[in-house]
Amino acid sequence: MNFSQIRCFLAAADCLSFTRAADRLYLSQPVLSRQIAAMEEELEMQLFVREKKSVRLTPAGQVLAEGLGRLAADYQSLLEKANAVNSGFEGSLNVGMAEGQLICPPYSDALKSFNEKYPDIRVNLSKHSLAELLSKLETGELDVAFGATFNVKDEETFDYQKVSRTKNYLVVPANHPNVGKENLSLEDFADDTYLSLSESESQFIVRGAPQRISGRISRKTLVAPDIGTLALWLEAGYGIFTLNGNHALRNNPNLRFLDMPELGETTEIIMWKRDNKNPTVEMFREQFTEIE
Repeated sequence: MNFSQIRCFLAAADCLSFTRAADRLYLSQPVLSRQIAAMEEELEMQLFVREKKSVRLTPAGQVLAEGLGRLAADYQSLLEKANAVNSGFEGSLNVGMAEGQLICPPYSDALKSFNEKYPDIRVNLSKHSLAELLSKLETGELDVAFGATFNVKDEETFDYQKVSRTKNYLVVPANHPNVGKENLSLEDFADDTYLSLSESESQFIVRGAPQRISGRISRKTLVAPDIGTLALWLEAGYGIFTLNGNHALRNNPNLRFLDMPELGETTEIIMWKRDNKNPTVEMFREQFTEIE
């Protein structure tokens, strides 16, 4: 059974007419009929019930049409990817990341490697709120996003690859009375205002993040609409929050990133929509080494 026979069979199964299927494939009707007959002979099963003015699939033909339809789609996708690699693929890859995050290794290393291997592919980088990252992946505006495991709520729609881990810190004003003290714990910040996010921005941070101190020790909470606004409130001294070490605020002289073992680490990922057809997504993923 060859791919020409499969194409003929799938076209006939879709049209339920050998004549219309032949027209779609720019073949003569006898050629298409011979291809399907040869396929039936090889498989030793009847795929169509042939009537005077129409054809219909047998139960076996129906099962085969569904399965071969999926295989044909995978085959076409594989060909597109191979052609893209072979030709250098003059296309684009839209990559998003959270507001405030720095492009650090392994992301920076992967971007450099990708550009060296595929210089004709334009990589468009953009920053968004946490909620926007997922919505733009969903709509196809983004092909890939940099994030953390807690960003992925719907694993049936999105897939991800773990690429690194980064330490979490408690971010406080530089003039906070606890700055400079040793052996601090989260309980030492019980009287501070804890900045948080709306559920629409991140249910993880609101409902149960491991690094979250609101609800455990802090008596006051101030909810920001998005991560960008929260960063501005941190700079303005409105409260305290936890961030990983790759955030741009790390360079702000008015803030201190306090190392608190209780806060653990964030697992960083690249994520994408499962049915994204852009062949450069897989090519970009290959620039990363997956971690456990």
